[in-house]
Amino acid sequence: MSLPHLASGQIASVLPLGTRLDQTVTQALFKEGPLEVMRLVLKAGKHVPPHAVDGPMTVQCLEGEVRLRVDGAERGLRQGDLLYVGPGVRYDLTADTDASVLVTMVLPAGR
Repeated sequence: MSLPHLASGQIASVLPLGTRLDQTVTQALFKEGPLEVMRLVLKAGKHVPPHAVDGPMTVQCLEGEVRLRVDGAERGLRQGDLLYVGPGVRYDLTADTDASVLVTMVLPAGR
């Protein structure tokens, strides 16, 4: 079952999940036109394989620790860190600990 997206003017908390992390699933918060925002919930060791997004994006670590490999360079993110990834740049992500991250993407029209 798909979770509902936010409606215009609706509020969602992106505070750390803490003890609720185990019971929370990845959720697309909203997608409107070219803008998509999602909260990824990752168990320790979870790996998102290398890929690229056609538009620019940010990854903000809300809790835990993750590693991103961006164009071959590895970057560690901890709570509060934000990383920018340019359009078409290949990246992959690995959770070092249970973690949640906020991903914001601007996708080309028609995606």
